[in-house]
Amino acid sequence: MNTNTKIKLNMDSLKASKEWVRHKVKSGSNIFRILPPFGDSSNGYPYRKWQIIWGLTDPTSGRVRPFASSLMNEKRDPVVEFVDDLRARLDGMEGDLKSSGLDDKSVQKHPKYARLAKFIRDIAPKTTYIYNAADKAGVVGLLELKSTAHKKMKTCMNDYIRDYNQDPTSLGSEDEDSGVWFNVKRVGEGFDTEYDVEKVQTKQKTGNVVSFVDDRSPLPEAVVQNFDNLAYDLSSVYKVSTYDSLNEVLQANLETFYKICPEADLTKPVNLDSEDEASKEVTTSTVTAGKTASKLNMATSPVKPGKVPVALKLQDDDEDEENVAQPLAKKAVPAPAMDDDEFMRQADAILKG
Repeated sequence: MNTNTKIKLNMDSLKASKEWVRHKVKSGSNIFRILPPFGDSSNGYPYRKWQIIWGLTDPTSGRVRPFASSLMNEKRDPVVEFVDDLRARLDGMEGDLKSSGLDDKSVQKHPKYARLAKFIRDIAPKTTYIYNAADKAGVVGLLELKSTAHKKMKTCMNDYIRDYNQDPTSLGSEDEDSGVWFNVKRVGEGFDTEYDVEKVQTKQKTGNVVSFVDDRSPLPEAVVQNFDNLAYDLSSVYKVSTYDSLNEVLQANLETFYKICPEADLTKPVNLDSEDEASKEVTTSTVTAGKTASKLNMATSPVKPGKVPVALKLQDDDEDEENVAQPLAKKAVPAPAMDDDEFMRQADAILKG
């Protein structure tokens, strides 16, 4: 592990005038070095896990922007409670529709059931994982990964720790202390988007033997020398909401939500036999996509003689959970996934605000 890097707070990352640089995961290959844990609140982790609620309109500014869940600091969240109540209603609707003689497939296709199922998926808090990362050009920025890519990144890091007993996020490039380059691959669009992460490897030929070695080539010197000024305090990317403040925002959005999805209005009964007039006016919602809060544990590695084990923290114990609230049953109609372009556009609202 790189022991020469100072872990201190980058005060510029807290300033409103700070220009936030964000790495976009484009289709194909994206080469990055993950940078060391940074800031007093990093607690040894090279990433920060955020629970984000998308599509809420800020009643103060009138702009749609993401809000950090109050579960980040408290034990409850008004949006999660709202979602729980909506799930109970959805279960009741399912029972009524089946009692009327509909099979599972027909229940899923029922316009009111399908609309509420989609709305629940859209409004439930989602998770994004944010890293400090540098590209080959030496640009340091925020790298946001969804759960699939995040899990694969951690697997690659743990493999590197086991193989070298070195910190994969080290700023160094010496044989005894070096980070490694990663390739974040993106294939497909929208709901069909898939991610993969692997260590970058280079071809090496010795005589007639061809082998592949991990790319441990140096970071640009400017990144190494100016890391303290270039890196971001990941705990400052979003402002954590309190339960009360988030509830005020939710209440201000309910009227709009009820127009998008009348079945979400818990003060009114749902008539499953009536014609679905609402779908003629509004067919989609503006809210969207990701996962949950976690209790963190340390990654471990074998100890080589004379070496100190790498203390980089990587393990989450709840990473298989899809939402803060329990996910809908598999038979429910899935909502289209938000692609990275839309994810970036919505996140920019708060990063620039």
